Amino acid sequence: MDDDIKIFNAKPKNDTLDSIALIEEMNTQRMNGNTEKAKQLGKYLAERFLDSAELKRSLEEEIGTLDYPPKVILQIKILVFFTAEYCINRLLPNTLLKSTATNTIYDRVMKNAGEFYKEFSDGVEYSFYYLAVKKDDILKAVGKTFAMICRKEDDEVYKKLGSDIFRVVSKEVQSIIEGYNFINE
Repeated sequence: MDDDIKIFNAKPKNDTLDSIALIEEMNTQRMNGNTEKAKQLGKYLAERFLDSAELKRSLEEEIGTLDYPPKVILQIKILVFFTAEYCINRLLPNTLLKSTATNTIYDRVMKNAGEFYKEFSDGVEYSFYYLAVKKDDILKAVGKTFAMICRKEDDEVYKKLGSDIFRVVSKEVQSIIEGYNFINE
């Protein structure tokens, strides 16, 4: 009868090995220059997109006049930062670098634009956008989400605006990231 009884011996998770691997990865990324590049990328994107006048000017060159109320301009800015973070998470070589770049963005925004930081860190917009980028037609889904957040669900102009912003900013951020020449190790 004892032969039928099996005792489950759970093996303790070896956190030491995980910690060593993380330290090795951090050292590798620091030594090959990727960590500094990720910090510089985050700093550049934050400064680039916090400059409201420059952001508006460059977006208008690509998608036309942005003559909208302040609440919509705020939503445009939130979409721009979401798009930058989305591109970072899609294009950087590993989680450590993605976190470094994203945290640098948030630190810069918190330091240099506290009111904006409160608005976009307390909002639910990111949750809706993360759901949108899981759809098959990301551009269309982001456009619909932008229109919904702006309370213009049925307005094709707002849907197109959201799609256009996502498309233009994605292209720009991808180009910026490629310029940093991250090493894939």
